[in-house]
Amino acid sequence: MKIVEIRLCAERLDTLKDFYSVQLGLPIIESSNTSITFSVGSSRLTFLQGDSVANPFYHFAFNIVENKNELAIEWLKSKGININQVDDHDESYFESWNSHSTYFYDPAGNIVEFIARHNQEYESDSEFTAKDVMNISEIGLPSDDVIELSIRIQEEYNEQIYISGSPTFTPIGDEEGLLILSSLHRMWLGSNKESEIFPVEIVIHKGKSGTKQLLGYPYRVTTI
Repeated sequence: MKIVEIRLCAERLDTLKDFYSVQLGLPIIESSNTSITFSVGSSRLTFLQGDSVANPFYHFAFNIVENKNELAIEWLKSKGININQVDDHDESYFESWNSHSTYFYDPAGNIVEFIARHNQEYESDSEFTAKDVMNISEIGLPSDDVIELSIRIQEEYNEQIYISGSPTFTPIGDEEGLLILSSLHRMWLGSNKESEIFPVEIVIHKGKSGTKQLLGYPYRVTTI
């Protein structure tokens, strides 16, 4: 699954602008009083001013060059970004996914993840830079019925569960792009936050055009 763009609600665009463009070095594509869009490798990350939604936060992940997970941690620290430790470690290794993940918060409280997927054979010997952030590879979708939502997404978009799923956590898609279905109030890994439902728009590449809402959730998926 190729995630072209995610559009998220936010309350303070100015702080997000500084964080993503200055600290992380992601190019700004568009900016206005009501929205800002950053280039994240081959994807776009958009924040929309959402005054009607109180304290929105999301979990999303960026794929990084697979052999640079340790360099990425040092790079984040050099930017003054605090790493959210898991079991007293700066990174977590997931054997079944063959990947390393590092988590941190942005100023809006979003749980951001750098994930190095070692099955993706793309290596580089240079120091880590913003250019090693390859794409948006995950967006979390909390649900009060993960199985029902999982079935709907698989049928609607001809996608499959990645590795394995459960009633509390089901990833759908592939290593390039995953919709992460989480049960409500489950703790997001790499954070102290329980999952909550907030509006999100997701643009994915499927070779056809259309926009649909996922069941009764404030989740809109546009295919292009």
